[in-house]
Formats: sequence, C-alpha cells, structure tokens
Amino acid sequence: MLGSTPPSSPSTPPRYDCIIIPGGGLDGSRAPAAWVRARLDAALAHDEATDFYLVLSRGTTHKPPPLDEDGFPVDEAAASAAYLVARGVAASRVLLESWSLDTIGNAAFARLMHADPRGWSRLLLITSAFHMPRTRAIFEWVFALPPTLPTPVRAAARASALQLEYEEVTESGLADDDVLQSRRLKEEQALRVLRESTIPAIRDLRALHDFLFVHHGAYRARTAEESRTRRTPAAAAGALIGSY
Repeated sequence: MLGSTPPSSPSTPPRYDCIIIPGGGLDGSRAPAAWVRARLDAALAHDEATDFYLVLSRGTTHKPPPLDEDGFPVDEAAASAAYLVARGVAASRVLLESWSLDTIGNAAFARLMHADPRGWSRLLLITSAFHMPRTRAIFEWVFALPPTLPTPVRAAARASALQLEYEEVTESGLADDDVLQSRRLKEEQALRVLRESTIPAIRDLRALHDFLFVHHGAYRARTAEESRTRRTPAAAAGALIGSY
C-alpha cells in the first residue's frame, strides 16, 4: 500500500511538490479511460518522489458527462482521484481541479487554485503522447504569466524559480488508427492556433482571465440565443469523439 502521508522526511524532501495528471475522458463504467489510466499508473510509479497528486478536469465540451446511478454528473477529476485512492494513495494527498473543460482551463485552474496558493515550484506533469506537445506549450505559457506585465528582470526571476517537468505515456486504449490520427491532427491544428494567436495576445493573468471568462466558449456567459442552440462542435464529430 502507498503511504498515507508524503513518504519522505523533512530532511529529504521529495523531488516534486505535486504530480499533475490531466483528465481525458471516462469509459463505459464511468472510470478513467484507458489512456488516462496509463497516465495515473505512471504517476503512481513516482509515489515516493511527490507530496501530492493533482487530478484535473470537470469534463469536456465535446460531449455530455456520464451520470452516476443517482443521476448526478461524474467529473473526470473525481474518477481519477478514486482510481488513485483505490490503489492506496491517501485521500489527503490527492487534490482535485474539477472546473476545467479544456487544456487551457486545466493549466489556469491548476495554477490559480492550487500551485500559487500552495507555493509549489517543483512539478511533474504526465499525459499521453498525443496530448503532450499542446499541453506542454499551454502549461509553460500559463505558469509563466505574471499578474500584470512585468519588467524583464521580474519575468526572468519567476521563470527560474519554476521547475516544471514532463513525462509522456503511450496512447494506451487508442488502438483505432482513425481515432488516434484524428486526435493527433486536431492537436496539431490547435497547437498552431495557440502559438500563432492565443499566446502572443495574452501576456499576463488579467488578460488570461479576460480570455477565459469573456471570450472562451467553455467559460463565458451565453446569450439567450446561444443557450437555445444545442452545441454540437464539428471538431468532435466522427472518429475524433472516440478520444474524449
């Protein structure tokens, strides 16, 4: 069984303050999808090297959430947390980020609701190979953003204090070539937009907040007309939906 408290003593601090694991869908039994389980298993292999685990995601905008036996939505973060606890991790070491609906939200809420208040600077993020390039770009961008535009010296000091490492795992459970190729193409296209337009336009946390809660379709208020229109994102059609 894994330790009920962080396994290291004060004289030998763990390598990481926290291991971060993004969500990525649930299977038919409302448990983490196979490719998410691979991320969680990889995180468990580092148990003695971390104080905490942070599991991410409320769900996705691409399809409705599954419901439990009482009719309540099942959050991806809650399913991931249950997976870790069932394998011996003390519940007090598993923290949930249950608000995000996309990868930018993953990074924003992981930082603002957990990493910043805790003062974390040593982090390991684990995700699937198909998801890693865009996830890494987003986390490195979001975790480096200052509250307001800084001087070059302050920006460099913040960047040097952060130890953000990455580990990718294989696309376990995505054996269907059409599904995997569709998801890889979607990730490449989204990464291109991120680098060409989103990142250059958002240079501090205030601008990120404006982007998320005024402009981003997953988090902003909707007009009455938008609320009446059922959302069926074209990006999640066909084989792609199998990767969420």
